[in-house]
Amino acid sequence: MKFNFSRFFKKDAKGQALPQKDLVITIHGFGFKTMHEFDPLAEYLEKEGFEVWQFSYFNPNDPDDTDISQWMRRCETRIQQAIAQRRTIHLVGFSMGGIIASHLASIYSIEDLLLAAPAFYPFDFNQVSRVAKNKIMPKSDNAAPSMSGEHTKGFVSVVQNFRNDILKVKCPIFILHGTGDEVVQYKSSRKIFNQIPNKEKALVFLHHAKHRFLYDGPYQSLAFSLIRDYFRHEIKPQIYQDDDLDNEDDH
Repeated sequence: MKFNFSRFFKKDAKGQALPQKDLVITIHGFGFKTMHEFDPLAEYLEKEGFEVWQFSYFNPNDPDDTDISQWMRRCETRIQQAIAQRRTIHLVGFSMGGIIASHLASIYSIEDLLLAAPAFYPFDFNQVSRVAKNKIMPKSDNAAPSMSGEHTKGFVSVVQNFRNDILKVKCPIFILHGTGDEVVQYKSSRKIFNQIPNKEKALVFLHHAKHRFLYDGPYQSLAFSLIRDYFRHEIKPQIYQDDDLDNEDDH
């Protein structure tokens, strides 16, 4: 079977193929906001010369859309589309999406992996559900009153089934986590970071940042610039080591 890749490339006025932009694929977390939680980051990265693909891999308003195998298949389809186009893929996952992004990076050819507040060890699944309802997604007339119990079970299944896949990731890994995270404690990222055998890894803590720092004004500019520079290979952040973090109050 032959594939015609030329149709994927844009051409200039002379018919010459134009170089493709690096591609960022986003994997959203658990909550009603789904792919739109990446809107601010996507807008920023597109202005910085990247192409960004956003999509929703489950419908929180559909009580029957709780099959995690379907969630994973939808994510894999997007990765496969990008690979078919011979794209340079930067993969970013938020919260539960960090677990899924890690799984994808463990089986597909990814340039690098960025995890924002990944939910490797969420300490309270009921808290996750409450925050998904009340904080991560502002209330609206069109939103369901809360995430269904079956959707929450899907979250639990994702963590239980795919959490350890990050240990098999070969591409560079960069984790960002706020020390004020009220959903997934920052120590969760430290715990998984210490288990990752991949030497190309970095962990950066954002002091007092909450779970939704990717679309919570005070920390956006800092997080976005770090993500941009990481995807450009302009920085290799050092591991943030501060013994005082262990003494901070849990949020």
